[in-house]
Amino acid sequence: MLATSCEHVFADLGGIAPGRLSDAQALGALSLAAANAAGLHPAAPPIAQAGPNGVVIALACHGGHVAIHALPETGICFADVAAVGKAQPQRGLDVIIRRLDARDVRTDARHRAPALQAPSAPPTHTERR
Repeated sequence: MLATSCEHVFADLGGIAPGRLSDAQALGALSLAAANAAGLHPAAPPIAQAGPNGVVIALACHGGHVAIHALPETGICFADVAAVGKAQPQRGLDVIIRRLDARDVRTDARHRAPALQAPSAPPTHTERR
């Protein structure tokens, strides 16, 4: 039977050294480490692109994804990890938060399910300064 629900965790990170956010290859490796920690299996190598609006990393996984959008000039990063089944996306998000050494962290978690199913738990929010 296929999993019919998904855990989706997000982080808004600030106060990060610009050098940690400007290296697309290093952020791609970070997405792989996050996927591994979450118990996700990559479907392909991460897509890593640096452009005029920062660095974007997307890692499609079997049963989920890892995404990172970094803005080196401002020290800001947005990250999210989603997973179905027994994977643990919070573990992946924790790896991203720790390795980027963010001073400011705001997280959010959502239990996602098809529109016909009621969510089993309300969203959770945490903030650290």
